[in-house]
Amino acid sequence: MSLRRLNLYFFLLLSLSVFLLLLQNVNNPISQLIKNGAYIALSPILKVQAELEEEVRKGISYFRNLKEVSRLITKYNKLKEEVLIYKERVRSYEKLLEKLEKDLDFKFPTQADYVVSKIIFYDTSGKDLFFIIRDGENKGIKKGDLVVAKGAVIGVVNEVYYSTSKVISLYNKNTYLLATVERSDKVYVYHGGYPHGELLYVDMNDDVNEGDVVLFKDLTMKVPAYKIGRVIFSGLSENPFFKKVKVNPFVSPREVEFVVVFKE
Repeated sequence: MSLRRLNLYFFLLLSLSVFLLLLQNVNNPISQLIKNGAYIALSPILKVQAELEEEVRKGISYFRNLKEVSRLITKYNKLKEEVLIYKERVRSYEKLLEKLEKDLDFKFPTQADYVVSKIIFYDTSGKDLFFIIRDGENKGIKKGDLVVAKGAVIGVVNEVYYSTSKVISLYNKNTYLLATVERSDKVYVYHGGYPHGELLYVDMNDDVNEGDVVLFKDLTMKVPAYKIGRVIFSGLSENPFFKKVKVNPFVSPREVEFVVVFKE
């Protein structure tokens, strides 16, 4: 329908409506007849108008619902992305926990105070003479504190800074620890060295043989007897009073990432 014909249609409709309004105050058979005829003529138009209004109402309701659904979909997609992020974080935490459980294999509980730390730097010489951990004075770590991982001693704190510490390993010649051997009450000294350490002051008559396990000896009995290494040689030395005993450390610093530092 053209715009001109549509305007004409609405003009006639408006004119007829005004005419009916004027007839409301006139009471005679002719006017009543005209009104009835007009209502009959307008009834299809009024019906179409009502149907149009209903369709418009439905359309408005539909678009409102569509907007609400769109909002819900956007919120769902956002929540879905957050769930994926949380799942990824959980996986990373699970991997970290697995690593911690693997590295921190030591006896609980213990009477000694301790700190769980992370290795942030390894000796680049290839001899693993030292490594750096992430904590220091800020966690109460002191020089001489014992460092353990995987149920075995791996070093001794040698230098302490505010938030880092340098740990010398069992391969370092500056490492000295009180030690003993399984099934023995005697106390010896473990001296670090590369590629093997040694057990000092072992009497010629002492029952220390190849294959024996060397343990850390804490005279205060607060720190458990963690393993140091295994005897790989026990025999004569230049000193006629003591044996020459070589010890192979159980754990190398490069085998672990997390350590326990006992604050002795």
